This record gives sequence, C-alpha cells and structure tokens, in this order.
Amino acid sequence: MQYLKNRNNPKNLFQDGLLQIILGNAFILLLTSSTLERYEVQNLFFHIMIEHILYISIGFLFASGTDSVIKSFKYNSSNYQRQILQYYSRYLIFNNRFNPFGIITGLLFLISLFYWHIPSNFDTAVVDLNSHITMHFSIILSGMFLYSSFKMISRIQSLIFILSIDKTMGVLGFFLASGNSQIYQTYPLSVQMTSGFWMIIMMVGIDLICILLILKTFFTSTPK
Repeated sequence: MQYLKNRNNPKNLFQDGLLQIILGNAFILLLTSSTLERYEVQNLFFHIMIEHILYISIGFLFASGTDSVIKSFKYNSSNYQRQILQYYSRYLIFNNRFNPFGIITGLLFLISLFYWHIPSNFDTAVVDLNSHITMHFSIILSGMFLYSSFKMISRIQSLIFILSIDKTMGVLGFFLASGNSQIYQTYPLSVQMTSGFWMIIMMVGIDLICILLILKTFFTSTPK
C-alpha cells in the first residue's frame, strides 16, 4: 500500500517518466554507436531481432515516460503544464473512442513491423542510409503505437498479443534456418541459417516467459 502511495506521488511520477525518456535516449546512443553499426552489418540476428526489439522498446519508453510526466502535471499549479494536461486528456478521450481495445494502434504497429521485415524493404534499408534511418524511426514509432494499444487491454491480453507476434518470428526463423533459399540478399546464406536457429531459440524463450507470466497473472488475480 505504501508503494502505491509513493507511485502516485507527483514527484515520483515525474522522475519515473524522466528516467524512462533518458533510458530511451541512452539506447539510441548505444545503437547508433560505430561498434554496433558495424556489428549489425555482420549479424542478421542482431539486426533483425535484438536491434529492432530495442528500437520498439525505445518508442515504448518514450510513450510511457511522456505519459507519466504529463500525469504529474495535474498536481502542479502552472498554467502551462495544466494546458498540456488538458490537450493530453483530449488525446486520451480520442484514443478511447476511436481505438477500442487498441485495435487501430495495434494494426499500425503490425504494419510498420512487417513492412520492414519484407526482404526487399529490409535489403534496401541495409544498403541505403535514408531508408535505414526511416526504418529505425518507424520502428520507434511502432513502439509508441504498442504502448497505446497496451493501455487499452489487460496484461493477459498484452501477453497473448506478444505470443502471436512471437510465432511469426518463429516462422521466419524456420525459413531462414532451413537454408533452402537466400531470403535476405544482403547477408550470406550461412549467416541467415545461424540467425534463423537463434530466432527459434528466442521464440521458445519468449513463449515460456509469456506463459509463466499469464499463469502468474491468472492465479494472483483469481479470488480466493
């Protein structure tokens, strides 16, 4: 109970939100470092999975952090902050009305994510700097869409959504690991096969974590 009181404290809300935004920016600096930029050219699994998940996390952190910072404004007497809060409240009303169960933002998330994993689009983004920047910016934006969707559904529904995306990753992993054809032309076939193997391993790991969290949530929320 004491934790909940501290969590709703305006100072804690602001600090938590600011820390999330700072963490998101730290991830951007890390991912755009010359070391990781060179590594992504050599390692398809890192580029298509680890890096993209981190960029999604950046968008999620930005949206969540901004949400917390703006919510802290309702405890402040500043007219400027109250005006921001008023605009944000209108956005939330709009989101609740036109984005039931987070369906619209969920679809935008999926469209953005799948678009950049289409082989021709991904290959173009690897060799063209402007497309590469656009891809990463789009994936950050998709993380913001994901946060908007998760605000509209329960924790179990969120985990089920992650599981469904996870299965798609596994299917792609099986195609890459089979080595029947070179799907992404910018990476050697041997690299694709290794990446596919690690994607399958990652899928199984995410499945186990999500299933355990679903069971935990279900049993802790069941009335005794």
